[in-house]
Amino acid sequence: MSTVFPTAESMVNRQRYPIDKPDSEAGMVLLDACREEFVSGGLCILSGFILPEALAVLADEANNVLDDAYFCDSTHNVYLTESDPDLPPEDVTQRQEATFVGSVAYDRLPADGLLKKLYLWDPLMNFIGSILGKQPFFRFADPLGACSINVFVDGGQHGWHFDESEFTITLMLQQPSHGGLFEYVPGIRGLDNEKKTVGGVLEGKREGVMQLPFTPGTLLIFGGRQTIHRVTRVSGTTPRLVPVLCYAEKPDLVNSEHVRKLFWGRTGVGD
Repeated sequence: MSTVFPTAESMVNRQRYPIDKPDSEAGMVLLDACREEFVSGGLCILSGFILPEALAVLADEANNVLDDAYFCDSTHNVYLTESDPDLPPEDVTQRQEATFVGSVAYDRLPADGLLKKLYLWDPLMNFIGSILGKQPFFRFADPLGACSINVFVDGGQHGWHFDESEFTITLMLQQPSHGGLFEYVPGIRGLDNEKKTVGGVLEGKREGVMQLPFTPGTLLIFGGRQTIHRVTRVSGTTPRLVPVLCYAEKPDLVNSEHVRKLFWGRTGVGD
């Protein structure tokens, strides 16, 4: 256990983000601003959420478990679905995107580490739920996927895709030597010209493509089901490290065994 940061609140810049005091004037102003940002743009960026001193300890903690990362090297379409053989090859659902990413499962994180401490902190869960308008709100019960660390080493990338889940919570922990840019085109799912827009993105057209600066210490709340996005190819010796904090609207929700096998190479704790 870290004696310097014995609690989750000691890691967070609460002067800027008073999430532990939601009923205070400052807390209500923050929540309203975050809700507006998420509704209008499909994401909420809380830069400098983690204090610099705590960020350094969190990064060390993550780097110390990199040997436990399981790597997935595969291709997929943007909807993460099986290709339909009845559709023509030019259809966007037939296009394959490459993904090479590792993940350290929840059960491989230090039991008394800072990342678990942050994930298990109720004020953070309640704050995120309030931004998303999800009440009640629960931590994900999956023993491998509740809170994991995405690892992009040299050659790592995540091809263009829409998320299956409605929202994703990530903590930007360590910037890679080169690359690893988060790019997205917001709010195109369900539009009349969705497939045309997606096709243009896959062909390399840059119209509408936005980049999110990778600033370590930033907490990102992202509506990935409506927004196509990717992580560009990483190069160099310093990996891109991004913990993923998972929550749900119902208690006791877990991933399927198929998903666990895909992302962590096993289905249970200690396998």
